[in-house]
Amino acid sequence: MIEKRFDISLISIAGFLAALVPVAVAIGNAAAEIVIALIVILFMTNSIRNNDWAWVKRDWVLALLALWLYGCVRSIFTDNPGKTMVDALPWIRFILFAIALESWILRHERWRNLLLKIGFFSISFLAADAILQYSTGSDLFGRPIFGDNRLTASYGKPIVGITIAWLFMPFLLGYIDNKKFIQAFGFGVLSLTAVLLSGERMALMFSLLSLIMVIFLVQRLRKVGAIVMLVFAVGIIGLMYAKPSLYDRQVKSTIKVISNVPDSPYGVIWRSAIDITKAHPIIGIGMGNFRVVCPDSQYGLDDAKGLGYSRCATHPHNIYLEWLTEGGLIAISGFILAMFFVSKRLIINLAANRNNYVFIGLFVTLAMRLWPIASTTSFFHGWSAIPFWLVLGWGLVYCRKPESI
Repeated sequence: MIEKRFDISLISIAGFLAALVPVAVAIGNAAAEIVIALIVILFMTNSIRNNDWAWVKRDWVLALLALWLYGCVRSIFTDNPGKTMVDALPWIRFILFAIALESWILRHERWRNLLLKIGFFSISFLAADAILQYSTGSDLFGRPIFGDNRLTASYGKPIVGITIAWLFMPFLLGYIDNKKFIQAFGFGVLSLTAVLLSGERMALMFSLLSLIMVIFLVQRLRKVGAIVMLVFAVGIIGLMYAKPSLYDRQVKSTIKVISNVPDSPYGVIWRSAIDITKAHPIIGIGMGNFRVVCPDSQYGLDDAKGLGYSRCATHPHNIYLEWLTEGGLIAISGFILAMFFVSKRLIINLAANRNNYVFIGLFVTLAMRLWPIASTTSFFHGWSAIPFWLVLGWGLVYCRKPESI
């Protein structure tokens, strides 16, 4: 009886912490890291106390754990093993976080509902703070606009747009599913407006493509979704007409990048990643070492074409190139295999969840994050990784087909 009460308290604490993940993400990376660390500790404590290791047998879990182990072993054989291990070893926290959500915490409807409510208000706050910053020049905490009309909201760098884009869809559709249409409409307008004003091109493209995918997948929402897209398009045109700088950033510069990808800022970084991969094709250069290896002159001059920007960065700005460059063909194969297992499970369960709007939102968000031809943030940074693993773990909760998939 005592042990049962202890187990209930464990899941209760973990459930509240899981629901607070969107709040922590809105506060900043340090808060989010602390919350998921506590969740992982509670999850492992529960597994040890109850001798529950069934989750280890899942195909996607095995693939991810093997990928993590390879990254750690590869770190030992780099020029700076200590530094590389610092990037590789802690990466397991994200895997265990997703497993904890899928196999333990979000199996309970109570915590899913609480996560939906708290996440809804957390993202609403983040979006409102970004719009306030755009309107007045500073956010609620006095943080000014970043550089050339880029919004930060409560963050220290311009990532508010992509953060909202990574998270808003399941919460939007969840409120639609609960027939809270007015709240859902306001939330959608708030989120999309913040993304548009943020000045982040990938965030806007991510959001619009996500909406298109939802309209395609959910027949009941096609008519309403088409009307919303039309209204939003008219709003975008109006804002861009009133603010030409917004047009220059979100449309003109995007067209410029797409029309000449090889010589774009992302294109030259991708080329550097490919050149490094050619020199280290099988085992890569070690996790987190792109920033260290890239400046080497054997991969070319820093700005050989005089384009005005460096061919190097802290990471390759594409998750697949990041795995390929830093872990070689072994790592990229492991990552693709793991995501294949995850995607297969989600797709097999798609028909059974056709009317589950939260699942559709999670499915679409994960599909967009795994889209290969896109500029992305590093897969090893907490602020970028935590929303990904939150969506992945939450989405897999709804998969009830046989474990043989």
